[in-house]
Amino acid sequence: MTQTVAEKLAAIARNRSQSEDDRTTAIHAMGRLPAGESIPHLIALMKDDSLAVRWAAATTLRKYGRDMLEPLLRALATQPADHHFYESAHHALTRFGDPAIETILAPVLEALMQSGAAAAVPAAAMEALEKLQSPS
Repeated sequence: MTQTVAEKLAAIARNRSQSEDDRTTAIHAMGRLPAGESIPHLIALMKDDSLAVRWAAATTLRKYGRDMLEPLLRALATQPADHHFYESAHHALTRFGDPAIETILAPVLEALMQSGAAAAVPAAAMEALEKLQSPS
């Protein structure tokens, strides 16, 4: 089975034997690929032990704008609580640049910062997802 470019770059980014510079360079390169190819890998990398890798993944994810919202919110709603992931998601969702979307995301951002985030985040993410998917 042939690996896609996104899969190859994600493998480099996940490889802890690589330098952080090589790992983050691979992540930034994913930002030049189509959203559907890169977004799932970037979301997964937002749980990495390395702050530099998590930050690069969240920053690169932001480049996809609205295309990244549904997959990221779905991940927040369905995946087990993870402090690293929540911190990275907060970075990816902060100051989105569209006031209407920022209003929808505000409860998610608040939940991500709560001490009981594990309980609050999934519900806030599902509610935001429903609002984004409903016709205006």
